[in-house]
Amino acid sequence: MKKILIDAKDENYRVALTEDGRLKEIFIERDNGGALVGQIILGTVRTILPSQFAFIDIGRDKNAFMNIKEAEKPKQGQPVLVQVYKDASGSKGANVGCQLHLNGRFVIIYDSLRKECGVSAKIGDAAERKRLRHILRKTLPDGYGAIARTNSEGRDAPEIRAEIERLVSTHKNILERAKNLRPPAAVYRESPLLSDLLSGDIDEILVNTETEYASVLKTVDATAPELSGKVSFHNEENGNALFNLYDIERQIEKALHKIVRLSCGGFVTFEQTEACVVADVNTGSFTGKKNYRKTVLQTNLEAAECIAEQLRLRNLSGMIVVDFIDMRDGEDKNILLNAFKAALRNDRIKTSVAGMTELGLVLLTRRKTRESLEQLLKLDCPRCGGTGRIRKGD
Repeated sequence: MKKILIDAKDENYRVALTEDGRLKEIFIERDNGGALVGQIILGTVRTILPSQFAFIDIGRDKNAFMNIKEAEKPKQGQPVLVQVYKDASGSKGANVGCQLHLNGRFVIIYDSLRKECGVSAKIGDAAERKRLRHILRKTLPDGYGAIARTNSEGRDAPEIRAEIERLVSTHKNILERAKNLRPPAAVYRESPLLSDLLSGDIDEILVNTETEYASVLKTVDATAPELSGKVSFHNEENGNALFNLYDIERQIEKALHKIVRLSCGGFVTFEQTEACVVADVNTGSFTGKKNYRKTVLQTNLEAAECIAEQLRLRNLSGMIVVDFIDMRDGEDKNILLNAFKAALRNDRIKTSVAGMTELGLVLLTRRKTRESLEQLLKLDCPRCGGTGRIRKGD
């Protein structure tokens, strides 16, 4: 059973996706600025570099940066309408671009000189891909491109056309609104509920404030009316905090731990560095009774499921190195790699597996959009500087 739980009471706006009681994804947005991905902002060009990059003032502490090859020769001091592609991270500002994308449940539209029509790679049926492209070409007006999302598979043409028309109308309203604003100014903010989580298999949506409940109901009525009856207001007046009732707080805290225990007795250690993320698999107390090869394969297979789940939950991205327990048998390696790839398919974020080395290291990349859970909720220790160690005798 899939549930979306929305906690809008404090300064942190939090959206949790659960499956059969297990926390799968958590979105956290702060009133003081947090995630910007997807937002459309009217900014000002501050600096243009010879390297084809420009720095844009979007009203944050750090200027955003943009590849100006896609812009129409911006000038210093010029207002520019941009969309945030990646959040700021570390010493880097947000990554923005001039091409605006609007996400629906079934399609993504974007401004384009040509009427480009794409289909999600996860839709494998050739006839269905052809049908969806035909719908996009017939419906899209000039100046727009579109991509049919995975959720569009099997959907009726009128349903897809209605969404395209709504998104095009929203896009035009954004352009009109931007004309009357002074930079820096937020022009459009996309709801993560709409762009990332709404799907036909959601069983319940619970919201803990009346104001947000009305807002969510309005969004669902407009974009996924078949889910309107599944939206409910959760009253916390009697002390039944929504995230406590569904064990979300404990699961968030657990997701910040360095070590994740496996049911077989093994464990996985996660290390997040500036350059990459490392996941190290160990047999732990699981040594097996007779067959060491089966012990290693069983531990690695369970670890593969765990790692795929934790990458999604912790929102770990960039270069990721997984150190599985070394296996000598080629067939076992293939079984593990195929199982790992299958587990990663549940992730909405694009993930690419490069392969396995002779030492059992699996290299993969996961597209970065938002800060990781650890970056959102933790600060470096002032005593050890974030190393997790202090000098002996201190």
